[in-house]
Amino acid sequence: MWEVFRRDPIAIRDRRKTRAEKKHIRAREKAWRRRSRAETWRNFRKRFDKFIADPFAKRQLSSSEREIQRFKEYARRDRKKDRQKWLARFKKDPLKTLFPPKPKAPGGGYYDVYGLTKTERKELARQKRRQFISNFKTVITTPDLRKKFGFAYLHSTAYFILAFMLIYIIYQGITIMVASSYNIPIIWYYYQLKFPLYTFSPLYTRQALVVIFAMGPLISLMLAFVFLKMYFTENPFARRFKLFYLWGFICGANMFFGAYIAGVFTRTEFIYTSAWLFMSRSFDVEEIIFTVISIVMLIIIGRIVTPLFLLSSGSVTLVKPEFRLFFILSQVIFPWLTGMVILFLITLPNYYFPLILKTITPGLIMIPTLFMYNALEFENIHQSGVIQRNYFKWSIVIAVVVLLFFYRVILSFGLSVS
Repeated sequence: MWEVFRRDPIAIRDRRKTRAEKKHIRAREKAWRRRSRAETWRNFRKRFDKFIADPFAKRQLSSSEREIQRFKEYARRDRKKDRQKWLARFKKDPLKTLFPPKPKAPGGGYYDVYGLTKTERKELARQKRRQFISNFKTVITTPDLRKKFGFAYLHSTAYFILAFMLIYIIYQGITIMVASSYNIPIIWYYYQLKFPLYTFSPLYTRQALVVIFAMGPLISLMLAFVFLKMYFTENPFARRFKLFYLWGFICGANMFFGAYIAGVFTRTEFIYTSAWLFMSRSFDVEEIIFTVISIVMLIIIGRIVTPLFLLSSGSVTLVKPEFRLFFILSQVIFPWLTGMVILFLITLPNYYFPLILKTITPGLIMIPTLFMYNALEFENIHQSGVIQRNYFKWSIVIAVVVLLFFYRVILSFGLSVS
């Protein structure tokens, strides 16, 4: 210390001064926290004393809260008047109310959304085709763009397969655990779960069948919401895996709604839950209603995830309006098609048709992305400043290959759980 002081006495003095300032700041922060806790405790005691004095007394609203309440009341009245007007129109002419006619153009025919004539629409379509060809040539001839779209395709494909396999393995594991609790043996193959007991075994009670085939889809749906929550995390490290969380949300929702659609057509797995719960037959009213709800929910999810795919691109260049279609194809459509083919190939030669359908039903989520990617509300999403740069990781691709290899090899001879 003395040698340092002899070389630079001013530095030692500044260091001591900095330490004293930091100590003073910590003391002030500690005093502020103490006062804040005391104020919070006093306010709590005041509210508690008022509640004890008169539990049914109305809480006094501040001026801002009263203003907000008044605006809500006005909005509620406006909505009520709109509902009354719509109901009056519906009573007068239900068909016209539900399907209002398009406004006619002065020269005959109809205007579209932008008020264009038929000739103008044809010309606009021609311009769009020329622009598409020009953008496609730009992507093909630019090495940097080719590399970005290629890595986006590989990354997204790996994440889709990884998320699907993770959800599917958990789905099967939960089914095995619940079946074991009812003393029902299962043989776990890489392509399906087989129940070796004969069909009329007394262990196949109504409660057992409902619970066994319902728990897997329910857990998958819960995992979907967990993945959706993780997509919006603020952790800098976890935010790098936004695309994986998004595919996890899609696969989790598909293992619930898509599994029911697959069960309706194959009469396996999830369909047993509704069949035994409502004691319904094939294609009863309950099944048709649940199937329609499942299809609609998957389409709505596709509408929800479209902007989320754009935000998880990891590159502002890829989501520019001129390249956005190629981005949707390379990061959404082609990865799903590739994953579907790969998941089919690993089940050969003993393919399982319900599993094939479960890899096809995500298409109901993918379809809306082809129509919504260039909507007006997403026009300036590449300028939002919230797109975080991601880097391609070969480790994800290697992890997927290793997972598929071990999944096929370990379960090739069947894992008996009794």
